[in-house]
Amino acid sequence: MPITDRAVLECFYGPLWSPPERAEVVRRAHRHGATAYVYGPSADGHTGPDWRRPYGDDGAHLSELVALTHDLGMSATWRVSPGAPLRRDHAMRLADPDELVTLVERATEMAGMGFDRVIVAFDDIDADLDPVTRMTYAGDPHPMAAAQAGVINAVHDRLAELGTELLVCPTHYWGVEPSRYRQRLGELLHPDLVACWTGVTVISPAVTAAQARVVSEQLQRPIWLWDNYPVNDWDGAELEFSNTMTPRRVPLAPLRGRDPGLADVLAGYGTNAALQPLTGLPALCTALDWARDPLTYEPDRAFARALDETGHGSSLAVLTELAGSSILAERPGRLAEGCARALANPDPAALVNLQSTLTQAATAAGALDGPLAVELKPWLDAVRTTLPIAAAAVRALAATRRGELATNEDINDLRNGMRAWPRMAVADGALYTLTEHALSLAGGGTPTWPDGH
Repeated sequence: MPITDRAVLECFYGPLWSPPERAEVVRRAHRHGATAYVYGPSADGHTGPDWRRPYGDDGAHLSELVALTHDLGMSATWRVSPGAPLRRDHAMRLADPDELVTLVERATEMAGMGFDRVIVAFDDIDADLDPVTRMTYAGDPHPMAAAQAGVINAVHDRLAELGTELLVCPTHYWGVEPSRYRQRLGELLHPDLVACWTGVTVISPAVTAAQARVVSEQLQRPIWLWDNYPVNDWDGAELEFSNTMTPRRVPLAPLRGRDPGLADVLAGYGTNAALQPLTGLPALCTALDWARDPLTYEPDRAFARALDETGHGSSLAVLTELAGSSILAERPGRLAEGCARALANPDPAALVNLQSTLTQAATAAGALDGPLAVELKPWLDAVRTTLPIAAAAVRALAATRRGELATNEDINDLRNGMRAWPRMAVADGALYTLTEHALSLAGGGTPTWPDGH
């Protein structure tokens, strides 16, 4: 049986999508069974540190989003994080009645704009409370849970008057281990409210129905699985969360590891999109395919179909192997495996196969054009930089294996390449390891020949 509430989540740290990019994701997701769209990107300050400020004229793109989703028969959700994860100095003072009025006004504004649902999220924040809130709830078994519950229930009551739903993302939104926070929040929240949960970890390799039942019992309410896949904001080249980050890793892999039995347990399901809207679509579509029919879902077949829909299926299929593993992958990509074989036993056949894989990858990277190529430019630049260096490493290893000297040209390429190696993740970092290994074995190159030739 399908999960009836199947959503796309645009809820990540990273650059803001353009309205046309968002519209393309909505339309493609709808074709794969999406019934809802959740708007809440961190780069839109209204969903985080600027949550107090009305949209006003800044909300035209959201009116267009609502109209598009409704035209397609989908619902629209707006997410707000009043805890302001990236700017904690802008966080809501939970016990301040004026702050509560402001949050209710923001939720009311979004309902008036046509949003069918609001998510109030208290995720990704520390446990600090402002002094007044700490003092106000000091007598409660869990002051943070009590303060948040008071805010959430007030928003729920107002939205219920308007016929608008409310979802809750708690601060303890992952894992199956119990917490006093989770227990107290479940006791205090309005019984009609549903809570979001990401699985056993923030990004879960596998999620089971049994785990969801445990968390549902702890929170004393139904669970909505916020699936942090294929989102890649955790993998920024800058190694920190920001709204300007460039992900190191390309999200090219199908959804795996989701128990079909979840369909009998969950109140809903959301797949959190990757920062690259077009490149992330194939993986996003496989997650929706799973939610639409968990029992018959086949990851590889669904992914192949989704790749073909891009118009660049063959190139992206090769680049999938080049990109390496995802957190859900059962094995590394073919290029990473080829590097491992060359490192373990650099026999001629392994090196020839690796050289062939490098050539195929370079050809596939060069064949991409249009918006996909623009979106992938940082990563494709890294590929174009690293593949020739890796090819030099393979030649150096082959020469060493034959008992010959590597050429000075290859040695220089290896040295210069390691100095300027990009921070993007290509083949799980295996190409860098291969290059370093080849340089260590090749020595200093061909010495000067004393006879002058």
